[in-house]
Amino acid sequence: MTSQSTNNQGSALLMTMLILSSIMVVALNAASLVMSGVILSGTQERSTIAFYAAEAGAERALYEARRNPGFTLPMDDTPNIFGTTTLSNGAYNLVDYSSSTPDIFFSSEGNYAETKRKVELKF
Repeated sequence: MTSQSTNNQGSALLMTMLILSSIMVVALNAASLVMSGVILSGTQERSTIAFYAAEAGAERALYEARRNPGFTLPMDDTPNIFGTTTLSNGAYNLVDYSSSTPDIFFSSEGNYAETKRKVELKF
């Protein structure tokens, strides 16, 4: 009877290293995917806050133009008609006015954390 001698030393270590390397690649890809989702979520949040700041400026312009008897619309185009209005969350808006017969045009820009959104009104 002949015995066969094989040298299997280190094969278990090699297999373990290959399996752990594969798991690490999958985990790093999953972490990258999660981080890009977190970044996009923050961008969406800033965009929404900036939009609502612009919307607040547009609502103020409508209120002043329609309901405030002491407010008179300028005769010519006026940038930043109300000054900078800062909201409680740190966002702010700038409202520009332009008049072209017979239309009145307001443009409200909302800003938050270097993100800008604009709402335009024409009536």
